[in-house]
Amino acid sequence: MNKRPIIKPEVHDTFFYGKIISWNFREGVTYVKQRKRYCFRFELIFESGKTKHMQKGGFHTKTEAIKARENTITQLYERSYIPFEYTVKEFFDYWLYYYMIDEKEISYSTFMGYRNIVYNYTIPDLGNKKMTVIQKDDIINIFHKISHKSTLKIAYTVMRSSFQYAEQNGIIHINPAKSAVKIKKKAEQNKKRTRKSNSSNPIKKPPCVYSLQQVSIMLYVCKKEEPKIFMALLLALTAGLRISEIIGVKYEDIDFVHHELYIERQLGRSIFNEGMEDGTMTTQELRPKTHNSIRTVPLASFVIDEIILQRKKYEELRDNFSDFQDHGYLCCQDNGSPYNRSFTRNSYTRLMQKCGFERIPWRKLRNTYATILAEYDVSMKAIAASLGHYSPEFTESTYVSLNFMESAHASLNKIIYDADKEITVFAHEVLPGEKEIEIIPIDERYLLEVLP
Repeated sequence: MNKRPIIKPEVHDTFFYGKIISWNFREGVTYVKQRKRYCFRFELIFESGKTKHMQKGGFHTKTEAIKARENTITQLYERSYIPFEYTVKEFFDYWLYYYMIDEKEISYSTFMGYRNIVYNYTIPDLGNKKMTVIQKDDIINIFHKISHKSTLKIAYTVMRSSFQYAEQNGIIHINPAKSAVKIKKKAEQNKKRTRKSNSSNPIKKPPCVYSLQQVSIMLYVCKKEEPKIFMALLLALTAGLRISEIIGVKYEDIDFVHHELYIERQLGRSIFNEGMEDGTMTTQELRPKTHNSIRTVPLASFVIDEIILQRKKYEELRDNFSDFQDHGYLCCQDNGSPYNRSFTRNSYTRLMQKCGFERIPWRKLRNTYATILAEYDVSMKAIAASLGHYSPEFTESTYVSLNFMESAHASLNKIIYDADKEITVFAHEVLPGEKEIEIIPIDERYLLEVLP
């Protein structure tokens, strides 16, 4: 597949001046005979050391010019003066390519999500308008054009963070995105309540997690029918790893004595176009998604056993292929080269058909993992740490679905020979239940050491 490089657009050099740190005004105002108008002159000094000479003119009277001069000085003291006027397109070209990429170092997937909002929704409508004239209604109109909930969520983030940056860096004086996001969110909540109250037959939501018994069946069938993705599925369901983290796991990251896995990298496409020439653009070693994503995750004994079997296969392939790429990846192709993030797609779809389960997106397997932990009364703080989240509240509200798990247990009675025993052992071995926790008087800090 052809991978296009990221090419940065040209932007005004004034974006790189930084904030205004001082200023100097000429005494009084000047009368321009040719134009028969008054003006005043001053210079601005920026963080970067750049100096910009400014002139404000077109005033009919001296009094009018003096008043404007005093108003400009007041704005400079109040940090509300706007030195340069940019269009929406000019601003977003800089914010996305030079601030978010160069300074924030966002991931490629995040960049593509933000780029979609900027170039497919924002710039077509507002691109030629000045940033200083954008109102909340302009932003709300952009939100109205987005039908998908997940895309709308990204749009909230883009507008909120971009306009906040513009406000903090003297590009706009008033931030219209704050109220726009609040108004749109409230409207969506009211719409949801109205639909719920008017509906006599509520629409049945698709399942968002698999039950423990379903996990048992999935792993059993996967090992027999779709072995290519078995190890990836095992780590997703019993360690809560993202797919980008799974394909980045190396044998050196595993503590076979203490049954732990250290997450310190992920594979994917970077925003700096590495790997174009040798075809490894989508399998670059990158740092984890966030600081909290660097973590240690416990592994059950049967998971360690499967990893040992995988290691034996790895060594056989290494010994039999002269061009074997010995990178040490746990999940890799037969020649040792790493997989990209989409390698599970077709196999996973076939697996769900063979199991007879409704297909939940692969990324939601982390929700299944979190919900199983919560079912076994594991501390929400420990679950958050295991998943690489900063906030236990975010983990609980976004990843845990205990109501579905209860109904799933009631409706599913199929058990696949020893697989159910194994996965239940995983739950008890790695994730102690409430009774076991009560035996030992421990605090949250200790819990984080012995749990995920």
